[in-house]
Amino acid sequence: MQVQPIINAVQAALAAQGSLAGGDVAVEEAIDHLSSALAPAIRQAAMELAEQAACEVRAQLPDRTVDLVLSDGDPALRIADAAVTTEPTSNEDLDARITLRVPPSLKSLIEDAAETAGASVNSWVLDALSRRARKPAQPHGFRMTHSFDL
Repeated sequence: MQVQPIINAVQAALAAQGSLAGGDVAVEEAIDHLSSALAPAIRQAAMELAEQAACEVRAQLPDRTVDLVLSDGDPALRIADAAVTTEPTSNEDLDARITLRVPPSLKSLIEDAAETAGASVNSWVLDALSRRARKPAQPHGFRMTHSFDL
């Protein structure tokens, strides 16, 4: 998300409103000062909006990590797969078996993903299935988790 174009748009809108004053120098100076003073507040509001977006995305993607990072001074969301756990999620023995037939291409994808995660295929599949089976139902509509004042 680039914040500077938003700041520029607000400053341009203020300047356009100032032109309605008929060239009054005092009004133009006041608008210049106001535009300069608003830039940090707009930047802060954009950061807070980005954090709200990160919270919303995080709530909708429980199997992912969502972080708000700064990239060249602008907020950005970084979304990644959650860390794969290689340990059983409970004290249960791993006695139960499921025979699963998959296409060879999917098997290769699973093996590659497990290797990339540094886990065995069995651990990777167990973790993926556990996360999917425990995934909460997705709510519909908009949900606000944080608020802020401008």
